[in-house]
Amino acid sequence: MRKKLTCLLAVFACILALTACGGTTAPQQEEIDEDIRNELFSIAETTVQQMDTVVTSGLVEQQKDNGVIYAGLQSWESAKKETGEVDFSADTDGNGIADCFEEKTITVNDEGDYIVTVGVTGAQKTADCVVTFNKDISDYVSIVTNVNYTFSELMQQAGMNTILGMGTTFAVLILLSLIIAAFGRILTTASRKKAEADHKKEEEEMKKSGVFAGGASAPVAGSLPAGVSDEGQLVAVIAAAVAAYRAQTEPSADPGAFVVRRIRRVRGR
Repeated sequence: MRKKLTCLLAVFACILALTACGGTTAPQQEEIDEDIRNELFSIAETTVQQMDTVVTSGLVEQQKDNGVIYAGLQSWESAKKETGEVDFSADTDGNGIADCFEEKTITVNDEGDYIVTVGVTGAQKTADCVVTFNKDISDYVSIVTNVNYTFSELMQQAGMNTILGMGTTFAVLILLSLIIAAFGRILTTASRKKAEADHKKEEEEMKKSGVFAGGASAPVAGSLPAGVSDEGQLVAVIAAAVAAYRAQTEPSADPGAFVVRRIRRVRGR
C-alpha cells in the first residue's frame, strides 16, 4: 500500500514539474518613449477632429480614393449618430487637450505598428477611436470608432437581434407552410376534376353503347324504375341489364365476368 502511495505522489510531482516547464510568461509590452506617446496621442486627436470636420461638411465621398481614410470617415460618421455632437473647443484645465478627449492606451503589435486608443465624449454617448500608425508614424494603417454601450443597452440589442432572427425564421416557415398547403389544394382540386371528367366520359360511353338496353332503362332522377322498391333492387336490376346486354353482344363471354363497382344517380338537367 505504501509503495502504491509513493508511486502516485511521484507521478503527481512529475505532472506538476511538466506543467511548470511548459508554462510561458507573457511578453512584456515594449516601453514607448514619452515624447513618442505624446506625439501619437496628439496626431490621433487631430485625426479625430479632422474627420469630424469632413463628416460635418458632407465631404466623405471625396475621400474614396484613400481606402483607410474613407473607412475611418465612414466609421466616425456612423458612430457620431449615437454619440451626438462633440465639443472640441473646451479646455478647462488649459493643458492643450480638449476636454472631450481621454488618452487611453498605446500598444505595439507584432509588425511594430502603433495602436493608439483615444476616448471621445459626445453629447449623448462616449466612443473609442482606435487609430493605428505604421512603425515610422508616417501613415495610417487603420481607423475605427467604437461606440461604448452600457450593459443594459447591450442586452437590449441582443434581445432585439434574437427577436428579429426568430421572427424572420418563423415568418419564413409560415410562408412555406402556406405555399405547401396551397399547392396541396391545387393538386387535390385538379385530381378531383380529372376523376369527375373521366367518370363522366365513362358514363357517356356506356350510354352510347346501350348498356341499359334489353333490360332496365336508366333511372330517372328522383324516382326508381317500376317494380323496384329500394336501392338494392335497383343495383340488381342494373347488373342484370348489363349481363343481358353482354349476353346479346358477346354470347361467348362469361356472364359473371364483370363487377359493378359503383352506381351513381344521374340528376336531371
